[in-house]
Amino acid sequence: MKEMCSRRTSLRSGLSCLAASSLLALATAMPGAMAASVRIASDMRIHDLGVDDPSNTGAFVVVLGLRNQDALDALLADISNPRSPNFRKFLTPAEFGARFGQSAETVAQVTSYLASQGFTVTKSYANNLLLTVSGSNAQIAATFGATMHDYELNGLQYWALASKPVFPPQLSSVVALAGLSSRPTVNSNRAAVPRGGLLAHDASIPLGLPTPGRAATGMPGSYTVADLALRNNINPLYAKGLTGAGKTIGIVTLAAYDRSDVLAYWNAIGVDTSRSRITDVLVEGGASTGFGPGSDGAGETTLDIEQAGGVAPGADVRVYIGPATTDSGFIDTFAQAIDENVVDVLSTSWGGPEINSDPALLTAYHALFEQAAAQGMPVIAAAGDAGAFDVYRQTPYPGCTTLLSVDWPASDPLVLAAGGTTLPNATQHKFGVVTVNTERPWGWDYLKGYVVANYGQNEYYANYYGVGGGGGVAMMYPRPAYQDGLAGVSTSASGQSLYCGPSVTGAGWADFIDLPGGYAGRNVPDVSLDADPFSGYLVYEKGAWTNGNGGTSFVAPQLNGILALISQGLDGRIGQVGPQLYAAFKAKGYAAGSPFRAITTGDNEYYKAASHYNPATGLGSLDVEALARSLGTTP
Repeated sequence: MKEMCSRRTSLRSGLSCLAASSLLALATAMPGAMAASVRIASDMRIHDLGVDDPSNTGAFVVVLGLRNQDALDALLADISNPRSPNFRKFLTPAEFGARFGQSAETVAQVTSYLASQGFTVTKSYANNLLLTVSGSNAQIAATFGATMHDYELNGLQYWALASKPVFPPQLSSVVALAGLSSRPTVNSNRAAVPRGGLLAHDASIPLGLPTPGRAATGMPGSYTVADLALRNNINPLYAKGLTGAGKTIGIVTLAAYDRSDVLAYWNAIGVDTSRSRITDVLVEGGASTGFGPGSDGAGETTLDIEQAGGVAPGADVRVYIGPATTDSGFIDTFAQAIDENVVDVLSTSWGGPEINSDPALLTAYHALFEQAAAQGMPVIAAAGDAGAFDVYRQTPYPGCTTLLSVDWPASDPLVLAAGGTTLPNATQHKFGVVTVNTERPWGWDYLKGYVVANYGQNEYYANYYGVGGGGGVAMMYPRPAYQDGLAGVSTSASGQSLYCGPSVTGAGWADFIDLPGGYAGRNVPDVSLDADPFSGYLVYEKGAWTNGNGGTSFVAPQLNGILALISQGLDGRIGQVGPQLYAAFKAKGYAAGSPFRAITTGDNEYYKAASHYNPATGLGSLDVEALARSLGTTP
C-alpha cells in the first residue's frame, strides 16, 4: 500500500513514500472519466524485516463502495445550481446513507462475516460506507490473504501489508482497507522564513504586534486576520453584523494543541474569549498519538484555529483531532466530522503528493466528500507549499529532477483548493533589500538572484527552489465540469519523469515516476490568498509570538472563516463552493463588482499568472464582500 510522505523527509529518505512492490500503473475510476496512468517504480532501498507478530492487534477501517453513482452525480449538480429548484436542498447523513451508501442488509452481512472471522466492529457510520474494525495480524492474513511485515528505510521503521489485500466474495461491496500501515500519510502545509544554517539571521522581519483597538499591524510578515479583513474587504460584512454567529467551523487535523495559545491570539486581536467556543473531538486517540503539543503539528492546529476563528469571531469551532500514525486516522477524522453533520464548513491544512496515494483510498475519500457536498458542507484544503512541484520537497536537488505534481486532498474536485500569493513587501536581508512590488503567485524564485549571488546555487536549490503556492494539473482526477470552457485551464505537461541520482538511489540514475502528457485533469488551485512567509503572519504558540509564518495552511482556515461569515447571511448552508465560484467567474470575470481580483504577474515556479484562470493562483484573490453578494448573502 503506497502512502503520502512528509515534507520533512531528508535527501536520502526522500523517496521513502514512492515505494511499491513492483512497477504500477495507477488508475482509478472517478465519476465521469478515468484517472491518468501513472508509473511508479519500486524503491529497492526498503528493507523487509520479516513478518510482524501475528498476535499484534489494532484498529483499521473497512471502506464500502457507493451505490447509485449516476443519481448522486445528478443530485450534486442540482443542489449546486442556483437555477435549479433543488438548489441548496441538502440531505441528512441518514438520507445520504439510505440513498447512496450500502443497504442496511449489506452492512449487516459485512459485519456478520467480519465477526465470523474473529474481527470486532467497533463503529459504523450513518453513511453506510465505513466500518471501524479491530483484529489481529493473523486474522487479517487469513481473511484478506495479505501478511503484515515490518520494514526499515533510512532509519524509519514501520509496519505494512506485504501485498494488496484480496476481498473474499462475502466482502464484494468493500473497496478498500485503511489503517494497515504505520507510515505517515500526510503532513502540514505550513511554511516559514528559512532561519537555520547559512541563512540564520539573513532576513530581518520586524515583529509587529496587535495593540488594543488596533488588531491590524500593517506589517508584512506580522499580519493578523485583521490585516486580511482590510486587504480582502471583509470588514463590510462585520459592519452588517455578520460574524459567523450561529455557525460552526470544523477543522480536521492530526495534532494536539494548547488552547491557551489560541485564546491569547484571539484576545490580542480583540475577539471575545469570554465564552467557550472550541470543542475538541478526539478520533482514534488523536489527543495522545501523532504529534503532540510543542511540535510543528501542534503549531499547525494552533494556527488553523486562530485564523478560522479569528476571521469568524462569532462562530463556534469544532476541532477534529486524529492520529498521524496510520492512514486510517485521516479518513476516520474526516468521516467523523462529515457524518456528525454538525459543522457548516470544514477545512484541513494537511496533505501530501497526490500521485503517491492509494487509488482505492482516494475513491473512499471522494465518497466522503460527495457526502459532505450532499449535506451542504464545503470542504477546503491547502493546495501545498512546493509550488508546481509537490513531490520535489520530498526529493531535493540535486538528488532528483523536478516533477510537476499537485497536493491532495486539494486535488479532489469536490474540495476547494486554497492557493497562495505573495503580497507587496520590501524585506531587509543581510546583503540587501528584496522587493516585491505587486501581488503575485507565491514562488520563491523571486529570491533566486539574491540567494545565488550571496550564498551560492546549492543553497538556493536546497532551501528556496520548489517552495511556493501549490498548483498544477491533477493526475488522479478528471477535469470537473465547472472548469470546462475556461481560458487558462491546462492539461498535463509532456515529458514529465522523476529521475534520481546516486545520492538517492545509492547506485546510478533511475527513473522513478512517469506521468503522461495531455491529460485533462482537475486544475489546482481554485482561489488564492497571501501565503508567503515574507509577507505572512503572526502566530501565537508555545506561549509566545512568532512572525515570518506562511504556507497555504493559513489560506485554508481563512477561507473556512470567510465561508462561515457568508453562511450566516444565508438561509442555511452554502453547499459545495467550487461550481458556484466558477459560475460567478464565468458571469463576471474581473469586471467591477466581481468577487475575483486578477493576479497577472509572477509564477509558482512553473505556471504563470495571467488575467484569466491559471494553475498558479486559480481564479485569483478575493473581494469577500462581493463574494458574499455573489453567493446570495443578505445581512
